[in-house]
Amino acid sequence: MVNITYFKNVIPKEDYILIIIFDNDCELQFPMSNFISQFRFSPLQNINVWNEVEVFPTHLEWNKGSFQVTLNIEEAYPNYYKK
Repeated sequence: MVNITYFKNVIPKEDYILIIIFDNDCELQFPMSNFISQFRFSPLQNINVWNEVEVFPTHLEWNKGSFQVTLNIEEAYPNYYKK
């Protein structure tokens, strides 16, 4: 039997750490400070964009910046999805 985990909720903290809660009630503190220096995540440097994260079962989205930013569940929880 395959047990699949999804995003349930996320809390963006001021120090660019995401508190991610999965549907199995596991909680992960995910530091994004190294990511936001990459072009792909650069809109998140604006704290107003950072705080406007939307939760979907398989990814997180920020749509308020100059372009959409997504973080897939495999990137946030890589050990779980590693085969």
